[in-house]
Amino acid sequence: MLKVTCISVDLINADKPPAALAFLAGACEKIDVDYHAISLNSEFLKNLSADDYNEIYKNIKLNNLSKFEKQIDPIITLVVTKILDFESDHLLISLFSYAQFELAKFFLRKLKQRQYQGKIVAGGPGVGPVEFSEVSNGRRLIQDDLIDYYCLGEGDEILPGYLQGNINQMGLNSKKSLSEIWVPQIDDLENAYLVPSYKKIEAQFYKNLENKIKPIYSISTSRGCVRRCSFCDVAKTWPKFRFRSGQSVANEILKHHLDVGAVNFTLVDSLINGSLKSFRDFNIEMISLKNQYLSLSDFSYNGLFIVRDHKSHTEDLFRMMKDAGCESLAIGVETGSDRLRFEMNKKFTNQDLDHHLEMCQRYGIKNTLLVFVGYPTETEEDFQDTLDMLIRYQKYLIDDTIIGINHHGIFSILPHTPIFDQREFLGIDLEMEQNRAIAWSNRNNPNLTVKKRVLRDLQLRKTALELRYPIPYSQRYLEYLKDLDQSFVPISD
Repeated sequence: MLKVTCISVDLINADKPPAALAFLAGACEKIDVDYHAISLNSEFLKNLSADDYNEIYKNIKLNNLSKFEKQIDPIITLVVTKILDFESDHLLISLFSYAQFELAKFFLRKLKQRQYQGKIVAGGPGVGPVEFSEVSNGRRLIQDDLIDYYCLGEGDEILPGYLQGNINQMGLNSKKSLSEIWVPQIDDLENAYLVPSYKKIEAQFYKNLENKIKPIYSISTSRGCVRRCSFCDVAKTWPKFRFRSGQSVANEILKHHLDVGAVNFTLVDSLINGSLKSFRDFNIEMISLKNQYLSLSDFSYNGLFIVRDHKSHTEDLFRMMKDAGCESLAIGVETGSDRLRFEMNKKFTNQDLDHHLEMCQRYGIKNTLLVFVGYPTETEEDFQDTLDMLIRYQKYLIDDTIIGINHHGIFSILPHTPIFDQREFLGIDLEMEQNRAIAWSNRNNPNLTVKKRVLRDLQLRKTALELRYPIPYSQRYLEYLKDLDQSFVPISD
């Protein structure tokens, strides 16, 4: 019988079991093959102290893995031994992001040194093109003879097909191919969607920020986005917004609940309310399931939510969300300036935001504000609008309507985003040799230097903390700023 190893290279925040690993496990279960599932993040959490874990996390993000190879070698060796003992025919490996690339190479080299004989397929966001290069990380792994295939795009149909012997699929590249291949976006997501599985995934090492007793599991209800925010590259991967029915999503939640007792979920979509009809149907279905299953009485969900006007988001919607189990939302506020927000194509106003927070306050739904500084056309007045917004909304901290700020930091210009494509029209110059997404200047806003953006960033954090807004992972971010100070732009004076 076919045997498969599923592994996620996912040294990221240790707050929830890895969705990518559950996806790989779902591919194996779909065609009924024997498999085991390993998360490198989980292995690091098991075998390192919290301080050592955070130090390695920081340095992997800063591409300083070589400094810690001796420390992580025993853990990687242990993982490789597990794989060899299982004697799998195929290894499916998912890279969470490009930041995991060096760790993936270190692991794969160890695997090759131990004479692993199975075929290796790599996928996930981390195998795609990096920053301004058109060569994918998947191709680099092929060139280093570390993998046999890589999957670009959605794997719902590709991975089960591969495990059944179909190696000649669009989107599945191999050592024999010289070109970069991209698989077309799945059009009928409702029927093609591959249902993940958490049955064999260790969950006990993941501590959520909400201090819940049970883990928070991830679930996907859509792909793509109804918005085209100027700074976002989602449309490059998924040009069209495709979504599942509310019934389908509720059925999957029930499956995970029956499989592993899951009651807490995060919806990992770009927007959970991209389709208002599907979102309403989902809430109705979950209210029904909660009435049918007493064990779902503590069901909760959270996710990224777009702010709309009061006609689109009526009070009835917020009431329904609360009854269904909506606990918290992350909203992409980005700035306190209406002008900037419309330039970003966010398409909502401070008045719309006021309505949203008022409704959430009324129905006890918590919010995290997503904010960044240094948009290329940001002025001192725009920045002051953001600081004023924090002061204006401090009243919502009192009753937990706002529970914190997810501060994205200094604005980055990423490839395959609208603002990247319009950079010449906007007067933006990129310093390609720096290989940093923050290395840009704007001829039409010359005072907004990198140093100015960093200083505004620090001012925003200082103001937010003085107003008692919680900002998670602040220590890690300070370490990142120290690296900028030393290696890129002096800011310490």
